[in-house]
Amino acid sequence: MKKIRVLFDTNVLVYAHDELATYHADSADLLKLGIEDKIQGFLAEQNIIELYRILTNPVAMKGSPLTPIQTNQLIQATYLNRNFKILYPTEETVKKVLDLAVNHNVTSAKIFDIRIAALMLEYKIDYLATYNITHFQGIPKVNPLKPSEILHLVHNSLN
Repeated sequence: MKKIRVLFDTNVLVYAHDELATYHADSADLLKLGIEDKIQGFLAEQNIIELYRILTNPVAMKGSPLTPIQTNQLIQATYLNRNFKILYPTEETVKKVLDLAVNHNVTSAKIFDIRIAALMLEYKIDYLATYNITHFQGIPKVNPLKPSEILHLVHNSLN
């Protein structure tokens, strides 16, 4: 059976590692499915950089940031030595980003979400796990879902 291909947005990664976060349980459960190779998990290289930025930021981590060494170890152990595939932009990705940005009248920091969408299209990813659903709506063939919705799909496909 073909595994569901899921690209993890940074917010899901952060919640998966923050046990006090409202969305921790579903995010951690979905991440676990990627680690256990029950889904094909993908990350954009920008997600790794964003995750590092957030985990080491005392404001974002409510005064309990990880050290650079701790963050490096977590990223290496969880994402770079596991079943996740890291997606890197190509020249075609950049062209697609610019096309999508113009077609959707994207400005400022929203370009980073468009970059994620372009990678999804280039690598033919089934779903984007995110809590920022509205950032991706209206882009053809980009399917943003909350982790709980993807968990439901996976459990239905396993039964």
